[in-house]
Amino acid sequence: MEDLTENKKLNAMGTASIPKIIMQFSVPAIISMLIEALYNIVDRYFVGQGVGSLGIGGITICFPIALFIMAMSMIVGVGGNTLFAIRLGEKKYQQAAIILNNSFVLLVIMAVGAFTLGQVFMDPLLRLFGASDQLLPVASSYMRIILFGAVFQTVTPGMNHFIRSMGHPKTAMSRTMIACICNVILDWLFIMKFHWGVEGAAWATVISQCIGTLFVMQFFFKKTTPIKFNRRYMKLRFPFVRRIFILGLPPSVMQISNSLLNAILAWSLTTYGAKSLQVVNGMQGGDQAISAFGIINSVVTIVILPLLGFVNGSQPIIGYNYGAKNYSRVRGAFKFTMIYATVFIFVSWIIIMTFTPSFVAPFAPGDENMQNLAVWAMRIFLCMLPFVPVGMVSGNFFQGIGKPWQSMFFNACRQLIILVPFLIVLPHFFELKGVFMAQPCADVGAALVATVMAVREFRKMPR
Repeated sequence: MEDLTENKKLNAMGTASIPKIIMQFSVPAIISMLIEALYNIVDRYFVGQGVGSLGIGGITICFPIALFIMAMSMIVGVGGNTLFAIRLGEKKYQQAAIILNNSFVLLVIMAVGAFTLGQVFMDPLLRLFGASDQLLPVASSYMRIILFGAVFQTVTPGMNHFIRSMGHPKTAMSRTMIACICNVILDWLFIMKFHWGVEGAAWATVISQCIGTLFVMQFFFKKTTPIKFNRRYMKLRFPFVRRIFILGLPPSVMQISNSLLNAILAWSLTTYGAKSLQVVNGMQGGDQAISAFGIINSVVTIVILPLLGFVNGSQPIIGYNYGAKNYSRVRGAFKFTMIYATVFIFVSWIIIMTFTPSFVAPFAPGDENMQNLAVWAMRIFLCMLPFVPVGMVSGNFFQGIGKPWQSMFFNACRQLIILVPFLIVLPHFFELKGVFMAQPCADVGAALVATVMAVREFRKMPR
């Protein structure tokens, strides 16, 4: 194992200016997340243009399954990377190599499991998520193709975490950018020129993710890569696997909870949309509500994923300095991340709330009824968006310092203990409006819980 104690990119995490090093890591991560957001946005844009609102509804009903696959990637990618960053800070480079290689094997195993379960239980799951007779054929044909790319959906984001932690955030960004550019081109070709509908969107996603994975894999075989793939270290070692899962479970709980919540949300939208909305252009009220939420989700992605990229960019610095017992830099990284995340989300919120119709129109061209419904719902759904960074930064902080149970408790509060009761109770009083009100109420509650937890943790940390 080569000596990495003099590696400048690794040592910079413990010595460079905190704003400078966080921005160095975060800007490429933000760009990567923006590019990743384009996967969903471009799919929905071209489907809206080439298929219509029913196509958007079909893709949206698949979202819980996509979130579950993302959760599988996060268990290993985030958990392995957290442990990896801490070991780098402790100068334990051989253990870091074992963690990296074990994580790759686990990502592949997770993908195979997700593909198998998804193909077997596809139609019952979609029915459970609220798919109507109209939406089921569209959603099923889209998702069966998407599942063929499950390995690419786990390996690319999972291994990109390690590329960033080794001091190469721009490299991670470029891999994501290549895949996104391919996705845009193939979406246009398959949907607008070949008229393949939602199947075209699915094949464009799978092919582009495959290309991105090939470029990610190539990084770990380069001579200049500090820690590479090594067959000797790919044999799974239980102590490391166990720790990876313990550290990766909290953020994945958030995604699994998101998957469950989106299933509950889809059912609620179907149920209360049918009660509150009339049939328009042959679309049932529930299907209209599902399609409107798909449009909202596309716009929210434009804001939340860049924010997530910025927050994730700080995690290697927090983990490295916590492992090196440099607690003043841990505090500084947290404070810098919280301030800039809050400013970013507040400015974004003002823009979206002011120009909501302009954000909605491209996804429902010529469909005035859908545009009006989506604008109304979006302004309710995002009314408390400025509270989101408090919870996101705090959850990332607990993950970065290797305290998974605190992170898991916070995520459980945010996604289950707080949101689910609102999602169940509010629609009884406000019907469809109550479905969209649940999320902003939960955002405020989660911010309060996160503040209390973070303050307590910093009081315990040595100065």
